[in-house]
Amino acid sequence: MTLPRIRNAGCLVIGDEVLNGKIHDINSFEFAKFCFNNLSIPLKRTIVCSDDKDDIIDSLNNLRKSCDIIITSGGIGSTHDDVTYEAIATAFNTTVSLHQPTVDRINRIIGKDYFANHTTNQLLAFNRMATLPLTCEPHYVDDSLWVPIVGMENQVYILPGVPHLFLKLLSGLEPILKPRIISLGFTRSYIKTRTGESRLAPFLTGLQQNVDKKYGIGTIKLGSYPHLKWKINTISIIGNSEVPEKDIEQLISQIIEGVGGDAQQINALEEDRLSTQEPN
Repeated sequence: MTLPRIRNAGCLVIGDEVLNGKIHDINSFEFAKFCFNNLSIPLKRTIVCSDDKDDIIDSLNNLRKSCDIIITSGGIGSTHDDVTYEAIATAFNTTVSLHQPTVDRINRIIGKDYFANHTTNQLLAFNRMATLPLTCEPHYVDDSLWVPIVGMENQVYILPGVPHLFLKLLSGLEPILKPRIISLGFTRSYIKTRTGESRLAPFLTGLQQNVDKKYGIGTIKLGSYPHLKWKINTISIIGNSEVPEKDIEQLISQIIEGVGGDAQQINALEEDRLSTQEPN
């Protein structure tokens, strides 16, 4: 069977604790970097929804309309509010059932002794994490983890919300997705300038209109980002493999000349430093 190709992605973050500010979501940020750096496809949309079945189903169906693949994060624990598996099963017109291979994997990796003092209800609660959509495709990508990536119709992949588990499984998902990817071959360049953003705006607006006419809308994207504490603005130039490298280099030179303010090209490390560090 030929699997559908992947040109873009979506992300569904599930959890009341994200919406009420109890935790800071970093998984969608990590997935955005993964899409850009590892898969070279655009992340089209991220939705954050509550631990509510109807909200999860509505949000997922919204993403499925426009995204080739969707990664979900969160809501697959053992408590009453972890309803992701049930909701996604319903969205795919199926139900959930205890998945014996996952149970066997739990017993092998955690060990049966761990459950010796569990009450019946506690064991049932734990097994919620192994109660998967009936038609799912589990992918076990790390020998040290019993948690699978739960795939649905090669479009939706259900991951845990715990960041270190999310990252481990996301890394394991890469070779599964890579053969299906239609890569855009993204490149990203940066320029820093002391020229204020409002003074940059007319120049960048006109330049974006020009590159849209020449290469097509979305082929090259220009963006500006203020680093207020540094009193510096940076400009990003994102292009894809359709644009010759020499054209990107000419565009960089054009921007440096056009914006002034001691403008110069910088690398990604310098951009990160300006974004994350304080001036001395």
